Amino acid sequence: MRISALLPAFSFLIILLSQPACAQHHPAAAEVTGQVTLQPDWQPRLYVVRPQYYRQVLAPYEGRVIDTIDLEPDGSFQYVFPDTAEKTLYVLYAQPTDSRYPNGIEELPARENYITLIPEPGAPIVLNADISALNRSYRLKQANAESHTLAQLRDCRAPLYLEEAQTDTDEETDTHGNAGARKAVNEALDHFLDTSRTALPLFVAFRLRAGDNEFRDRPEFSLQVLDRLRTLAPGHPWVDQLAFFLQPDRLPVLKGEKMPDFALPTPEGDTLHLSDLRARLLLVDFWASWCAPCRLETREVIRPLYEQYHEKGFNVLGVSIDRSRTAWMAAIEKDGAIWPNVSDLLGDPSPVRQSLKFEYIPANYLLDAEGRLLARNVHGDTLRELVRQYLSTGE
Repeated sequence: MRISALLPAFSFLIILLSQPACAQHHPAAAEVTGQVTLQPDWQPRLYVVRPQYYRQVLAPYEGRVIDTIDLEPDGSFQYVFPDTAEKTLYVLYAQPTDSRYPNGIEELPARENYITLIPEPGAPIVLNADISALNRSYRLKQANAESHTLAQLRDCRAPLYLEEAQTDTDEETDTHGNAGARKAVNEALDHFLDTSRTALPLFVAFRLRAGDNEFRDRPEFSLQVLDRLRTLAPGHPWVDQLAFFLQPDRLPVLKGEKMPDFALPTPEGDTLHLSDLRARLLLVDFWASWCAPCRLETREVIRPLYEQYHEKGFNVLGVSIDRSRTAWMAAIEKDGAIWPNVSDLLGDPSPVRQSLKFEYIPANYLLDAEGRLLARNVHGDTLRELVRQYLSTGE
């Protein structure tokens, strides 16, 4: 073979060998850049936190601070995340100048000082925000799908950002904050938990829905989401850590289970057992004389239902968590609560309330003739319709 015929092959080999070693393929970095509006009373930096355990997700003073981002005088910044081998939740915190902790969370929702992100190689995140209200104000100009999902989750809590404007005299405000706003937020978070199919945002949603890791108001629903997380993130340590809080001994009675029996004093001083009451449909209603929504529901919902359906097998047991016998008796008389009533007059520490594991009132349990739970915490039109449907059938 002539040498001229080998020249193309030698030329290709020379070109290949002349390529620099750094030309090997490296994955693109996962980075965030942005513009933060600075404020006089806030530190001009962001703290990068990576939660290692489920309980550290959006928990004040939890999660390891792995880095600090110093903001430029104009508030601009650029940061490359250190580890993106697998999808990881990161939280960027801002802090007031007098803060002692880099990972503390401001209590008022309108001033919450964090941004949640799930960085991804090759998908730069670009955002802007106001440092004094980081969570409420941040906007993603560019981001990967899961970081956008976290921003949508943030938007579920928009009603809480108006909570500062509420006054103590607002009839919608109770000892737990603005009841109307929190109800709207819980419904939005429940919808997110019911529809989202991405694991890390679901963990964040669970923390926002139950920041104290209590899942008592909708335990069946929470168990369903946990099962979905087992499918979406098999082997993820946060799944087992979340499951710890959803163990049977930490949850209230579930639908289809029999309500635990209890005994409490009546106004006359007798002792009444739950099992003493026989009805096709029994509403166990927990209330108190000082609870305005409880009193309103008694007058506008429960009393009319009792009058209409008592002869058809509907009964009510009113369980007060009052401390004052005088206030309890006066409320029964004024509201026309003519069904059986009981109370140990111990208030919130009542053993019955503790054993049933509910947090807020009004709380209620709808039981069938065998004392099995049909529904919990049903109010207003929902309660009316359930009673009507159940007692109009031959069940």
